[in-house]
Amino acid sequence: MIVVLSAFNGFDDLVKDIFSNFDAPLTIVPEQGKFIPDSLIVDGEVKAIAGIRAVCKVIEEDARFSHEKLDAIGTVKGVEVDYAAYTNIDSMVYDGSFVLQSDSTPFAVVGSGIRSELNMPLRDYAPTIMNINAPVRGRSVAKYKQDAISYEAIQVSGIFAINAELDSKYILVPLSFARQLFGMDDVVSSVEIFIENEDETERIKADLLKVLPPGLKVKTRYEKNELIYKTNASEKWATFLILLFIFLIACFNIIASLTMLVIEKKRDIFTLSTLGMDTKGVERIFIYEGLLINVIGACVGLFAGLALCYAQIEFGLITMSGAAVDYYPISVKWPDCLGIFITVVSVGGLFSSTLVRMLVRRFAGNAMMSSSGLS
Repeated sequence: MIVVLSAFNGFDDLVKDIFSNFDAPLTIVPEQGKFIPDSLIVDGEVKAIAGIRAVCKVIEEDARFSHEKLDAIGTVKGVEVDYAAYTNIDSMVYDGSFVLQSDSTPFAVVGSGIRSELNMPLRDYAPTIMNINAPVRGRSVAKYKQDAISYEAIQVSGIFAINAELDSKYILVPLSFARQLFGMDDVVSSVEIFIENEDETERIKADLLKVLPPGLKVKTRYEKNELIYKTNASEKWATFLILLFIFLIACFNIIASLTMLVIEKKRDIFTLSTLGMDTKGVERIFIYEGLLINVIGACVGLFAGLALCYAQIEFGLITMSGAAVDYYPISVKWPDCLGIFITVVSVGGLFSSTLVRMLVRRFAGNAMMSSSGLS
C-alpha cells in the first residue's frame, strides 16, 4: 500500500509540475463565447491586487502547420515576449533556445510532437522556417475566398518537451504575431495571471472576481485540468480499495495462526479456567495476541514500504524509458502512511478479534464445563 500510493502521489506531483510549466496559476476566461475584448481587462486594476506578479494576454487558436512537404494540425498560443520570465517553460526546451522575438523578428517555439510530424530539424547553418495557415476571424470563405485564410511564415527558435499531449498540440509565438495571423486586433482568448505565492491562489481569485466586469470568470490551474486530477485521485483510491480487499484475504492467515494457537493452548485454557479466569479474560489474551500480530505486521510493512520508496527516490531503482522523467516518481505523504497504518491495524484487529472471540468462547466454554464436571 505504501509503495503503490506513493507512486500515485509521485505521478500526481509530476502532473502538477508539468502543467505548472505551461499553465498559469489563474486564468481569466469568458463565461460565454471564445474571446475577451481588450477593453474589458484593465491591467492597472488587476495588477493592483496584492500578490499578483504579472498579467499575460493570450491568443489560442487552431491552425495548420507545414514544413517542406509535410503538414500537421495544432494550436498556436500567442503570448507576451517575456512569457518565460513568469514560467519554467524555457527549462523544457531541449533543442535550440526559448526566443519569441529578437528585435522586430518573431520566432516560434514548437512542441516536440509537432516537430516529429513535420520532420523539422533545427540547423545552425540555416534558419528553420515553418509556414502557418489559419482562418481569419470574421471572414467567411464564401465571401472572402482566399483572403479568409491567413498565410504566415515564422522562424523556429527552439523545441520544447513537456508531455505527449502538449508536445503534439502547441507552438508558442509572440502575441503580436498571433494577432496578425488570426486577425484579432482587439480581442484575446484568455488572460493568464501569475502570482507570487500559490498558497494565496483562492484569495487572489476572489479579489479578481471583485474587479472584473460581468461576463468573465477565473479558473485555477486545477479547474482547467480538473479531469486529469480527478482521474489520478480516482485511480489512487480505487487501487487502495483493491489492496485493502487483498489485505482482508490475507487476514485469514492471521485467523489460521490464532486458531492453531487456541487449539494448542487448550490445556492452558483449561488451567486458567480451573484457576477461576472467566471466558472474557481468556478472550482478552488471544485478542491482544491478534492485535500484537497486526501492529507488528503493520510496523514491519510500513518500514519496508518506506525503505523501498526512499531507495527509489535516492537511487532510481526502476527506470522509465522515453518518458518525461528518467525514474518512476515517488512522493511519500505522511497522512497516507498514517491512514494506512490505522486502517491495517483497525481492520486486521477487528477482523481477527471477532472471529477469534468465537473460537475462544468455544474452547473456553468446553474447558469450563470440564472444570465444573471435575468439581
